[in-house]
Amino acid sequence: MNRLLISLLALWLAACSGPASNEVPLGYVSPASFGRSLTLTQQITVEAFGETRGFEAVVAIDGDAVDLAALAMGRRMIAVHLDAAGLREQRDPQLPEAVSGARILRDLQLAFWPQVALSAALPAGWLVQDSAGRREVLLNGAVILTIDYAAEPHWRGRTILTHHRFGYRLTIDSDEA
Repeated sequence: MNRLLISLLALWLAACSGPASNEVPLGYVSPASFGRSLTLTQQITVEAFGETRGFEAVVAIDGDAVDLAALAMGRRMIAVHLDAAGLREQRDPQLPEAVSGARILRDLQLAFWPQVALSAALPAGWLVQDSAGRREVLLNGAVILTIDYAAEPHWRGRTILTHHRFGYRLTIDSDEA
């Protein structure tokens, strides 16, 4: 199962390893800007290059910090802690160096944080637009990410994040813990 998670995360990162200009340059987004304390259990499925893999995650958010753990068979493979002091990451030694907990957290923040907090953390040229059941992240008018929501609030139920330039899709099934 460890090999499965490693291959899954490597697949996700391979899909994300395009030119830096296509990377969403999300700066620091305050945990407090989420607006509430919440713990989520998630099943995340990654689709890229014709392959599909899944893993579990636990995300805990409060006014001071965000903690994310990616799990395989109950074993923590990667952990990320974000607070005012910055981002800290712990990882299983078997994970390839290219696997980035910061990238996983960035995608989750793009999906679940309020539009105003994300907009404040993005540089000029980037825009976050919300409409009923959908969020789009644009660069100079071109859609880079589409995020579709099945429920309100957005972190409940199924969320589908599609990165159009890197060609991957995340299906995130969330439950409040």
